[in-house]
Amino acid sequence: MTPPIALTVAGSDSGAGAGIQADLKVFAALRVYGTCVVTAVTAQNTRGVHDVYPLPGNVVGAQLTAVLDDLPPLATKTGMLASGEVAAAVTAKARAGLLPNLVVDPVLESSSGRRLGVVSAIERLLPYALVATPNCEEASALVGWPVATPADMAGAAGQLASGGPKFVVVTGGDLASGDEAVDAMWTDAGVRFLRYPRIATRNTHGTGCTFSAAIAARLALGDAVPQAVTFAKQYVARALADAREWKLGSGTGPLDHFGFENDRCGLEA
Repeated sequence: MTPPIALTVAGSDSGAGAGIQADLKVFAALRVYGTCVVTAVTAQNTRGVHDVYPLPGNVVGAQLTAVLDDLPPLATKTGMLASGEVAAAVTAKARAGLLPNLVVDPVLESSSGRRLGVVSAIERLLPYALVATPNCEEASALVGWPVATPADMAGAAGQLASGGPKFVVVTGGDLASGDEAVDAMWTDAGVRFLRYPRIATRNTHGTGCTFSAAIAARLALGDAVPQAVTFAKQYVARALADAREWKLGSGTGPLDHFGFENDRCGLEA
């Protein structure tokens, strides 16, 4: 059976915990054929991002044209858009209707604090998004005021939805307090809170990329948005729990995208 195609447009993570590498792992784990367009090359590991090399907008545009002409996706997700030129190339394809079921993960800063994207680049793309998935810091940058509580998250989700996305999920996993990881999802029917027990682990690198990629994968498989978001929330929680004891690198480690701790993909240790 031919698998559905999902496309990720994002930066490369040399540590492979986030960005293009994480997205393609998620697509593979969820039985979706993943294609990719690289927007930037980063030098990073579990300890942080050491350098960022944005690709020229015309190179990103050429990659997009090559993929879309031959391998049209059923869903697309975007991550790091490091410049206005890159955002313009991606937005032009979205405006033309070539990026269906678009999930915009507005990557603005790495978990170690390195600036990766610009607000204006994300704002240019949001009107064409089906789903936007900012964390609290990203939501704060986009709405222009601090997002620090579940009530703030709900208000920010509604404000961002007024700019175009049909669904906005403000993720709260990066909030330091509480026994639950709470996300606020805005829909036409109002705001719904998604709650899941917080996983105690240092291995959280790539949670935002993983969440948005899982949504895109499930959309490619035919899920409606609420079901795709619920699935993605559960998938991230399992990936966090399965990797909680991993010791990959000396910093913030990656997630277990494939469930190695449960079934080891049929292989013996």
